[in-house]
Amino acid sequence: MVRIKYVKRPELKNRERIFFVDFMKGMKITLKNLFRKTVTTYYPFEKLTPPKRFRGTHAHRVKDGSEPPSFKVIEKFMDIKEGESRCVACYMCQQACPVPELFKIEAVQTEDGRKRVVRFDMNLLNCMYCGLCTEACPVDCLIMTDIYETAAYHRGSCVTHMKDMTERAVDFDSRRKEEPDRIWIDDKERSKLWGQIRWS
Repeated sequence: MVRIKYVKRPELKNRERIFFVDFMKGMKITLKNLFRKTVTTYYPFEKLTPPKRFRGTHAHRVKDGSEPPSFKVIEKFMDIKEGESRCVACYMCQQACPVPELFKIEAVQTEDGRKRVVRFDMNLLNCMYCGLCTEACPVDCLIMTDIYETAAYHRGSCVTHMKDMTERAVDFDSRRKEEPDRIWIDDKERSKLWGQIRWS
């Protein structure tokens, strides 16, 4: 049986009733914050650059010589030319995804017996942007970029294709590949949004 403990409400003193002491305490906090600099940005006129690890729109890295060792092992079974998506159609991204229906991946076998990816579509309307698909990719092909403006007028525009993803990855890597993998670019960028952190 649950017992409810009642606490008696404290009685206000006459001084507190006459001079609205509780009200003044609340106003003190309000006035203190009234003259503080706001942390909001005037979007879309002012835009913040997200951290490198931001989970934005997906992209496909291309075959350019910077592939991990795992790709070099699988490469002999794949028909991937320089500058094309390094996807090996292993379906690991689809397996790791909580909503696997958002992926449409197709691969065909070429005349020489190697495999070639012909379709990789993602319906971003179903995506939770959890990043599990990028974690599962064994060849570091599928990544998440810093692009977050993905609104569209038609549902079909929210389906991203392999060609779009390769172009997105080339652009993202040209801008941010050499950047250190940290949440903020530098402390100045972080303090611009959050201010100085004071430890208690």
